[in-house]
Amino acid sequence: MTSTIIIGDVHGSTYWKEIIKEQPNCRYIFLGDYLDPYEKIGDKALIKNLQDIIRFKKTHPDEVILLLGNHDLHYFVEESVLSTRFNYALAPEISEIFRKNYHLFKFAHQEDTCLFTHAGVIHSWFVEDFKGDLTKNIADQLNNPTPEQLKPLFQCGFYRGGEVNKEGGIFWADIRELREPLQGYTQIVGHNRVDDILDCTNNGGRIIFCDCLFNKHFLKVKL
Repeated sequence: MTSTIIIGDVHGSTYWKEIIKEQPNCRYIFLGDYLDPYEKIGDKALIKNLQDIIRFKKTHPDEVILLLGNHDLHYFVEESVLSTRFNYALAPEISEIFRKNYHLFKFAHQEDTCLFTHAGVIHSWFVEDFKGDLTKNIADQLNNPTPEQLKPLFQCGFYRGGEVNKEGGIFWADIRELREPLQGYTQIVGHNRVDDILDCTNNGGRIIFCDCLFNKHFLKVKL
């Protein structure tokens, strides 16, 4: 069985290249947020890193899965909430890159009851806001939202600066909201920074937080 390497929020880091070199012949799932670094990274280096990730996907189409995060969407999706560290100077170039390569990215990925998104799925959000169908494939619904589902899909919850009494969608769900994860699923997510891989089980759902690439940590699993 081929191992799967889960790579959390990149934010301009090139460490993913070292992971791939040290962990060859695997599948690789990137959880999004390729841009908007916390530390200072030159514009050319930031663009090159994004292009290198896209090139890696193109040369290994069946082994690489690229998900989108809130720090990616705000460059080319009008409905997306503007995130911190948005690079206004690079925005036109970044937008063009994403638009040309949009077909290489996904909102969600699912294998049996294992669900991958950038920030996670809150049970009540999926049922009440997104109005999803628990009897059908979750990722298919998230990747193909109806016009009515677009607004809740990009929804930012109260803990991340959104409206009071609103929960975050799959690009914004906060770790404090994910005490009520989608029941019956194991979710693997980024978005919420943790020092190391954090595995939590709450209220009938399991969620593994993987936004720790900044500490050179990643998740290796067999699916």
